[in-house]
Amino acid sequence: MIARILVLLAATVLAMMSPIMAAVAHAAPGDQGDPGVSQSDQDVLTMVMRSGMWEIAAGGMAKDQASAAAVRTAAATLVTDDTVLNQQAAQVAGKLGVQLPGQPDADQQGWLAQLHDEAGATFDHDYVNLVRQANGKVFTAVAAARAGTKNDLIKQFAQSAVDTVMKHMTVLEDTKLVDSAALPDPALPQTTDQAQAGSAAGQGGATPTTAQVVQQSNTAAQPVDDRPSPAVVLVGVLLIGALAWGTVVIIRRVVNSA
Repeated sequence: MIARILVLLAATVLAMMSPIMAAVAHAAPGDQGDPGVSQSDQDVLTMVMRSGMWEIAAGGMAKDQASAAAVRTAAATLVTDDTVLNQQAAQVAGKLGVQLPGQPDADQQGWLAQLHDEAGATFDHDYVNLVRQANGKVFTAVAAARAGTKNDLIKQFAQSAVDTVMKHMTVLEDTKLVDSAALPDPALPQTTDQAQAGSAAGQGGATPTTAQVVQQSNTAAQPVDDRPSPAVVLVGVLLIGALAWGTVVIIRRVVNSA
């Protein structure tokens, strides 16, 4: 009889404690006040790492295949800076538990294959323009990360990446080989007036602009933080302790009365 009562009491206490235990487990140590790592934070680390890997490889080709001294100088600068930036990316990724890629993406590998078969003035032109266009995309991503990330490590890394990529674009443009007409138009954020005009036009079936699509996508992708607050966790811990103590008292009384 006593054993049956004890089992029933234990089951009741466990049922009451389960939601609290789940909440406490969800708020892992160190999470309180830490915004964590968003998908966009991980993406910017991945993008910078891949960019650095392909630019380092392309820069190695430039030593032997470029004909202009300015191109060789620019390539050497990029190789040095990208090596440092990739080391920083690896350090940040290690601290945040982010897995980084081990090779460039398919497009970047295609660019490397193209440059591998070129030399002289053709190499100079294609190297400078491929790298300049790629740096423009990376700059947009790291600037957005610097402006919007909630993680301090990513913010510091993004700032370093912004400075480095800006320097690289300038160095490449100093070669006088950048085809400015081939650079894509920037997708700038809309002003309030533009957004209102776009909304009115949208009611008439107009196609949204690229900036609108990007803005809507970023808004929809905002993560929802459902972690319990530190106060909730503290209350949960106190309740667990109280329930455990109450259970011990009840068990003692049942045993003594028997």
